[in-house]
Amino acid sequence: NVVYYLRGLLTSLRGSPAGLKLNVQLNHFLLKCFIYHVDLWATFLDIVAPALHYLFLPLSILGLFGLSFQLALLSDLLVLITLHAHCFYIYAAVLYRLEIFGIGALWRVVLGRRKNILKNRVESFEYKNSQLYLATLFFASLLFLLPTVLVYYVVFATLRFGTYCITYILLIIRRRILHLPVDTIMRWLFGVYISPDNVDVKLLAVECGHVSDFAGSLTTIFIKPLPSWPQQSPMIDTQSDENVYGISQFFIRLIKGQLMGSIQPKFSAPQ
Repeated sequence: NVVYYLRGLLTSLRGSPAGLKLNVQLNHFLLKCFIYHVDLWATFLDIVAPALHYLFLPLSILGLFGLSFQLALLSDLLVLITLHAHCFYIYAAVLYRLEIFGIGALWRVVLGRRKNILKNRVESFEYKNSQLYLATLFFASLLFLLPTVLVYYVVFATLRFGTYCITYILLIIRRRILHLPVDTIMRWLFGVYISPDNVDVKLLAVECGHVSDFAGSLTTIFIKPLPSWPQQSPMIDTQSDENVYGISQFFIRLIKGQLMGSIQPKFSAPQ
């Protein structure tokens, strides 16, 4: 069903979607490329479909481990069935970044300016007439190709953002389930309110002295009761700090055309 609806979405981009006048040659090339990948993914699913039928029973048995396991399995399944859409997003994002970078560089040439990498600033520069002619020609070409690339980027970035939102919500629910103090609730139901986990013992000082004609070391211990309900700690990425961003930050990165390395959020509570 995902392959069928994605192929229908690509077919709807043929011609002039939403009244937009796209470049015919570039639109035809992108459609052939993306539809070929969709057909390739459909062929792969047909090959692995018999093996997947034998996995239903083991996965159903593993689902008895709890709701958090089922949510994690659902998140991974969602990522697998949208893997080709993620690849399409990568292709469109690379084209979009090339368009934006090229238009920005050629725009500086048309204005008679250039970026000095050594001094990290934009300064005036006198170009030759042949250089200005070529820059204007390429600038106009990229500018007229931008709507076509932008349409494909918006479509696949929207699919990517929707997948990320669903996996992020499943991650939040799974993390809340794992933070649920089941042991504390069971102790409360059975009337057992004392637990070693709810006591924090700290060693403050060790001093030598005399107490009642006895020479030895004196140890000061501080005992602090802890709440039964665990404190909520912020979720962090255990792999790198560059991928730590929420839904709003993910959306801003999509607008800027920045590539997303991870297919789904990989956060875990700090130890």
